[in-house]
Amino acid sequence: MTKKLTITSIALIVGALHFVTGENYQGPFPVFVNGYLIDVLLPMTLFLLMGLIAIKGVRSVLFRACAVFGFGCFVEASQYFGRPIFGSTFDPLDILAYASGVLLGVFLDSFLFPRIVPHWAE
Repeated sequence: MTKKLTITSIALIVGALHFVTGENYQGPFPVFVNGYLIDVLLPMTLFLLMGLIAIKGVRSVLFRACAVFGFGCFVEASQYFGRPIFGSTFDPLDILAYASGVLLGVFLDSFLFPRIVPHWAE
């Protein structure tokens, strides 16, 4: 698999998962799945997708990590100040979830995928 195909597949799976879990998910770990799973997976996916952008500066790990985490914090701050952009409820644990998602994306992109996907850096 190529880098683009791998990341596109992950993005589609995360998108589909959002529809499968929904607001009324009652399966295993419902508190985590309903409250934080998407808050981890969306930043991870956005971090990986930004790695496909052709502009070299945007593809840097540091830029992507800061941009994705910063945007998540901005969204959460907007909720705190009563001007919600996405979602409507401020939860400080969401910030931890965003950080976890970015760190997961960094781990996948920098350490795991290059070992299992041929020509990952291309």
